[in-house]
Amino acid sequence: MATGTQTATDQPQTVPIAAATDGPPEHHGLASKWPIAMDLAGSSQPCRLEGEFADLPVLGTIPDAIDGTFYRVMCDPFVPPHPQNVPIDGDGSISAFRLRGGRVDARIRYIETERYRLERRAGRALFGLYRNPYTHHPCVRAAVDSTANTNLVYWAGQLLALKEVALPYAVDPDTLATRGWVVLVLWPFEADVERMKQGGQHWAWSYERPATFVVVPRRKGGRLPEGWKDGEYRTYHWENAMLIHTGAAWESDDGARLWFESSRVMDNAFPFFPPADGRMPAPDAQADFVRWELDLTAPSGTRVADPRVVLDMPAEFPRIDERFLTRQCDALFACVFLPNRSDGGKNIFHGLNALAMHSHSSGQTRFFYAGDDSLVQEPVFIPRAADAPEGDGWVMAMVERRGANRNDLVVLDTREFEKPVAIVQLPLHVKAQIHGNWVDASELGEWKSLVTQLPDVEISGKGALEPMI
Repeated sequence: MATGTQTATDQPQTVPIAAATDGPPEHHGLASKWPIAMDLAGSSQPCRLEGEFADLPVLGTIPDAIDGTFYRVMCDPFVPPHPQNVPIDGDGSISAFRLRGGRVDARIRYIETERYRLERRAGRALFGLYRNPYTHHPCVRAAVDSTANTNLVYWAGQLLALKEVALPYAVDPDTLATRGWVVLVLWPFEADVERMKQGGQHWAWSYERPATFVVVPRRKGGRLPEGWKDGEYRTYHWENAMLIHTGAAWESDDGARLWFESSRVMDNAFPFFPPADGRMPAPDAQADFVRWELDLTAPSGTRVADPRVVLDMPAEFPRIDERFLTRQCDALFACVFLPNRSDGGKNIFHGLNALAMHSHSSGQTRFFYAGDDSLVQEPVFIPRAADAPEGDGWVMAMVERRGANRNDLVVLDTREFEKPVAIVQLPLHVKAQIHGNWVDASELGEWKSLVTQLPDVEISGKGALEPMI
């Protein structure tokens, strides 16, 4: 889109992207258009691939009851980004894995956002720093700056690609073509428009701000705890910390108390948004997974009680059995870091190298260790049957094999969580997902293939032997 006489193919008037020359030895010092941070091996390396993969190799056996599609959305810039941009900004790319009868087909395709189409046509970055419109090329100031790279949900018969800054993009679920209470957890970041106008980042961490919980009634006219007025919301706070992703959440019968679970990092988990003094997070900062309790009869400004520690280890991307959403749950699944686990000595420091399955009722935690030099990504849970007990089923997750520069999709049975029942082998590296979801075949309606289907093949009769009668 253009404003005035400027078009997206005009020469950008922003700072040119610096060439990256400090690469691995095999690059022989040759410059790259990609910033160093985007030019690494493993999950930071651009994938920039669209295509389909029919009948992927499978080790073991995928249970026949697993019938549906695992949709993942990845952050994968199509053009070299601004040199100071952050790793969570990049074009949304979907990888979908359709499982049926023990076989797996896959497809990868970019979400054709307005931003993606403008930059791909221009062949260069037109959007500058993350959520800082003052750093964008003038020709795209009126364009929607959404990468649609955060999550995918199947809702009302549509697969929606989400990003918090804009409305979702509807995507065809088969071809991937582009078509009570609310608790808001505020991170201790500060925004500064003047800093943005000067070409700085949108956010900066503040060590003086607490983690803040904003509690808002979901619907007007509903039941309110004692002391609340219509239209009121309340804020509560804890200490300086970053609560990144949440798991289960529920409320008491009288609506006066809320519980929810989250990861907790006792420092800035996004060092690319440093404080004004440039301080980096402490290398030994505590990280764990906790359960919070909020007393809604307390006035705004009340300090929240210290949470109960659920997993005393770095833990992220929690998932639950979603049939039990809004209820007190027993089963928790999460990516964790096991610092002392290594089968060969090549463990990745502070990488999420295992999946955890925790039972609140028993206190037992079981682990699947991904292997040396491997990282796990956000899991999904698949119930064994519609009426199966909570947490009884399978967990599916992508595993990055950094040494081999490729990925595996692992399938774990919750009854024997420590080792997979099946491994789907990908022949290449795909970008790390931000989030993803499982959609059962019963929800998608008529079954359609993700990949090109060949027509019937007629035998030519020109082979070495006569046909058998």
